[in-house]
Amino acid sequence: MRTIADHVLDIASNSVTAGATQIWLDIDHDPSGHLFVFTVRDNGCGMDADRRTRVFDPFFTTRPHSIRRFGLGLPFLKENTELTGGGVDLKSVSGEGTTVRATFHTDHIDCLPFGDLASSIFALLISDGAVRWHIHRAEGNLAYSVGTEELQAVFSSEEMSDPQAQLLLLEFLREQERDVVQGSSGESGQNGT
Repeated sequence: MRTIADHVLDIASNSVTAGATQIWLDIDHDPSGHLFVFTVRDNGCGMDADRRTRVFDPFFTTRPHSIRRFGLGLPFLKENTELTGGGVDLKSVSGEGTTVRATFHTDHIDCLPFGDLASSIFALLISDGAVRWHIHRAEGNLAYSVGTEELQAVFSSEEMSDPQAQLLLLEFLREQERDVVQGSSGESGQNGT
């Protein structure tokens, strides 16, 4: 993973793979506290105690071995957060869902760049029509939220698969990102990226 946005996309995509129908994604950057925290919570299949202990092993995967013999998403996330002095918290109950919380210390030299959060959020929103997304993005004191219900109020399901409608959604998300990042950097005197 080259950016934090890559990790966000990967971990949230795991929730889709786990059969979640509701996924909550919170992305919070606190420039003054030098913290970047994202949390993915779902109502997917969850994990039993054995799987929870093995999930950070790079040679463990739940996918069929004909597809892939290792799973690197969570191990890479754990490594990249710990390199900054942060970490990953995982809570999961079989049959109920999973919560993954990742914390990066952004003032550490080993912190990954944030990457293109708008594109990652966009990819998640259009990835699976059966999933109800609840996404909250905060940068300092500024924030925006977007979710499946809001999108369905604007776009029909047919329109959501239309490239022009998708382009409108992507541009909207990019504008939201610009607004929160530029507004936050103006308030705190920091760059925010």
